[in-house]
Amino acid sequence: MENQNSIITQKTKSQCLANFGFVANPKMNLRQNFNEAIKKEPSTQPFQPHNLAFHNLCKHNKLPLGSKELLGLNLKFCLTSNKITDEINKTVLQMARNIRTKTYLKENNLLNNSEYNKQIYKKNLSWNPPPASSLIEEKITEFEKTLKTLLQKVRIKHEIRCLSNLNPLQRSALQQLRRNKNIIIKPSDKNLGPTAKDTITYVRQVLQEHLLTNTYRQLSQREAKNIMEQLKVYLKELLSQNSKYLSKPELLYFQRSLKEFHRLPIFYGLPKVHKEPISLRPIVSTSGSLLAVFSTWIDFKMKELIPLIQSHVKTH
Repeated sequence: MENQNSIITQKTKSQCLANFGFVANPKMNLRQNFNEAIKKEPSTQPFQPHNLAFHNLCKHNKLPLGSKELLGLNLKFCLTSNKITDEINKTVLQMARNIRTKTYLKENNLLNNSEYNKQIYKKNLSWNPPPASSLIEEKITEFEKTLKTLLQKVRIKHEIRCLSNLNPLQRSALQQLRRNKNIIIKPSDKNLGPTAKDTITYVRQVLQEHLLTNTYRQLSQREAKNIMEQLKVYLKELLSQNSKYLSKPELLYFQRSLKEFHRLPIFYGLPKVHKEPISLRPIVSTSGSLLAVFSTWIDFKMKELIPLIQSHVKTH
C-alpha cells in the first residue's frame, strides 16, 4: 500500500512540474509556497536539456523572465501544441495521394523509371493520380474512420491536460518575445547557440559593418527590379541555348521550377560571439530565390564528378 502511495505521489509531482513548473508543499500555506517558489530556479520540463547555450547581447532592453530557459533549447526545438489539433483530413489526403501515385506508377511499370532523380524532381501540382482499386480506396476510408475515432478518445482522455513541452515560464517568455519588436533573436556564428540583441543596435551594426561600406552599393527599388529581370532573362536564355545538353528530367525540373514564385535573396548577420568585440558574419540567403533553382542543379551535376575522386564517402 505504501509503495502504491509513493508511486502515485511521484506521478503527481511529475505532472505538477510538467504543467505548472513547480511542486507545492501541502504542509505550507499559499503564501509560504509562493515565497518558496520564487526563491528557486524555474524547473524545466522532464527530458529538457540542462546545458543551455544562450547569449544575451541586449544593452537597452530587458529580456522577459525565462528567456534563457526558452532560447537555450535552441531555435530548432520542436514545440508541441497545448491542445491536440485535428489535421487528419489533410494527413489522410496526402497519404491517399501518395498511395494512388505509387499504385499508378506500378500499374504502368514506371516504378523503376531511370529518368527519375529525387534531388531535382519537382512535383507537378496540376496532376492528380487517378483513384486506386476499390479495395485500396476502401482501406483508406476505413483507416481514416479509425484514426478519427482514436483521436476523439485521446481528446477526451487528455481534455484538461497541458500537452505543451514548455513550462509556464517558458510559454510566457515566448509570447512576450514574439510581441516585442525591440528585441531580435538570431542564431550565432559557429552554431554556438541563439542570441538576443537590441533590434536598433543590430540594424545599426549591419549598416556600419557591411551595407554602408564600399563593399556594397545601395540600389533604388527600380534598379533592383531591373537587375532581377535582366538576370531572369539571361538565365532563361542560357538555359535555352544549352537545352540540348540537358536530360529530360533536368529540362522538366527547370520548366516546373521557373513557373514558381521566387523571392528576393535576404541579407542578415550572425553574431560572432566567439570574437571580441562581437561582430556580424554577413549571410545572403538565396533559399527560395531564382538563384536557388540553378544552384540546386549545379550541386546535382557536381555530384556526378564524385566517383572520379580517388577517395570519397558514399551515402545511401
